[in-house]
Amino acid sequence: GIFYCRRDHLQTLRAINVGWNSVAQGNDYNRIELNLKATAGRYESGSQNIVGFIGLLGSLETLFEHGLSHQSDAVGQRVIEVTDLLVQRLQNLGGKVFSDRSLESIKSGIVAFELPGCDSLKAKAALFEQGIIVSYRGGRLRAAAHAYNDESDIERLVAACQTLIAK
Repeated sequence: GIFYCRRDHLQTLRAINVGWNSVAQGNDYNRIELNLKATAGRYESGSQNIVGFIGLLGSLETLFEHGLSHQSDAVGQRVIEVTDLLVQRLQNLGGKVFSDRSLESIKSGIVAFELPGCDSLKAKAALFEQGIIVSYRGGRLRAAAHAYNDESDIERLVAACQTLIAK
């Protein structure tokens, strides 16, 4: 992953996993002092994850190929379109959506919901049996769409939910 921290927030966040790479003396292994770097590097505890960087590069290249840029976020917009469809379809089924969608600026690809007359934990298990992965958080179902999801995924989830409601 990528982490960014504004300089004026460095003192606000606690470095939890401190290691040789988070301290100012870094490569001087004979100096055992908790003297954190004055930069966001203080949150890098150990060796860099080179294999992870390669995977991240591949992911970013794929996202850029599909419209991610500094000027527009086609991928993010697409995720919101897909989750807006999910919210609409769940509400049409009588589902209760708990994710706030009132402002564009607070929408996300995560939708927490309950199905009428259904136990959410049992519904999660039944969906899993159909190859549909949702999470169970705080007594609710949680669907998290991303760039690889489309309308057919939403329709598949909604059809499965409709079957659960009918039981």
